[in-house]
Amino acid sequence: MKRSAIYMMTAVTLIAGLLMISAEAKAADWRLIRQSSYGDATYYDAASVKRLDGQVVSLMAKIGGRDYRYEMRCGKKEARLLGEGDDNRWFPVAGDEELIYQAVCAE
Repeated sequence: MKRSAIYMMTAVTLIAGLLMISAEAKAADWRLIRQSSYGDATYYDAASVKRLDGQVVSLMAKIGGRDYRYEMRCGKKEARLLGEGDDNRWFPVAGDEELIYQAVCAE
């Protein structure tokens, strides 16, 4: 009896976890910006793009398999990384950030 209850709780937990992952994945709208022949890819989450004050846009991006949160100044072609340990200084966009900038600032 105890064993079947443990199996049931494990199954319920796994199903709940899968449903949460599925719901989170549906909320995101990842758009491919660039993919190299080596398999590296750059994406941004269109569902995360939010217009802030002025010409600043907030968004989530994946570059080389790592997740980043950015703010981008559409008029000045600048970006900054947000998150723990980041110094939050504005820097000129280049490379993959420029591709993301072109996609989100054109919307």
